[in-house]
Amino acid sequence: MLSVPSSSGAPSLATTRLAFPSDCDVVVPLFQRQWSTRAVLEGLAKRYAPRTIHVIAPAATAEQIEAAAAAECWEAPQLTTHAEETFFVERFNLTKDDLGAILNLEKSLYAPGWFYQQLLKLGAEHGIASLSDDYLIWDADLLAVDAWPAVTEDGRLAYAFLQDNSRGNAKIVAAWEKWIRTVLGIEPAVDPAGQSTFVPHHMWFRRAHLNSLRKRIGDYYADTETPWPALMMRSANDFGTFSEFWLYASWSEAKHPESAPRPLPYTAYGATTERFFEDGTAPFATALRECLGLQMDEAFSPGYDEVLSFVEAFYAEAGRPIPSSLSFEASPRHRLKGRENMHVEELRSPWHTAAAE
Repeated sequence: MLSVPSSSGAPSLATTRLAFPSDCDVVVPLFQRQWSTRAVLEGLAKRYAPRTIHVIAPAATAEQIEAAAAAECWEAPQLTTHAEETFFVERFNLTKDDLGAILNLEKSLYAPGWFYQQLLKLGAEHGIASLSDDYLIWDADLLAVDAWPAVTEDGRLAYAFLQDNSRGNAKIVAAWEKWIRTVLGIEPAVDPAGQSTFVPHHMWFRRAHLNSLRKRIGDYYADTETPWPALMMRSANDFGTFSEFWLYASWSEAKHPESAPRPLPYTAYGATTERFFEDGTAPFATALRECLGLQMDEAFSPGYDEVLSFVEAFYAEAGRPIPSSLSFEASPRHRLKGRENMHVEELRSPWHTAAAE
């Protein structure tokens, strides 16, 4: 049985600081607290040390995270939370329910809250007065392990390609492409190496780029009166979906190439990243609990160092490369996904039970 080292012996990667601008923030939209939330947020604090980590969540969840961080002594001193329900009220007088009511999708893989979370990413400064001009969006289920710098050696903001483009739901990808070509009037950005999609689960956003993007959306609909979040929901009705990271990366590269964030090649970090269903009861969390000496009915909120120690020990013993990152998917739809729609990053993971079937 693997054992997690004591707190006096921190895992080797935990002490490795990754390049990150000292005056920039991280924004983490989050629907509900998961077993991995503490580890993800501590990982951001320890590895990147951003100025502030802004968590945007339902009010009850935001309060729960604040209470847990204090009670469990989370090692994320930069953490602050924001209620999502009224995020766009001060600027546009639109609540989460108002925007959700615009949607009229009879059949969709995605719930209204999924689309709303994309609006939070594209409009984070509307509800966070002190937000930095450049901010890094980080998905709440993405754990940095043997991760990448957020700035290149020549000072450009950077993100990593993490999803192989050879598998996945082609119908959804086609809908995203159509949205970009039609609404933005540009060609979708592509990986120069032809390996990755633009679903990296994290992305740098710049306010100036977002301002021109939002104006373009208003121009497409010939509507300067309706707030852009409402137009985005209208576009979801028109096209069935949209991809916040891909549409932003495409716009930024097409219209602001001199300052667009720079993607790191899939071979550098995507080739080892893993993605799998893990709601706290699946194989990864079960093995981690065993290492920590916890029963299934005991409280489970492991810190970053504990998770990282387990990962380093497991992969060393298995003779496998340490992943650059792990994505802990909690939505039940990922458990039901057919093998034909699984991504390469799912199929390579030893923790994805369905991939092994």
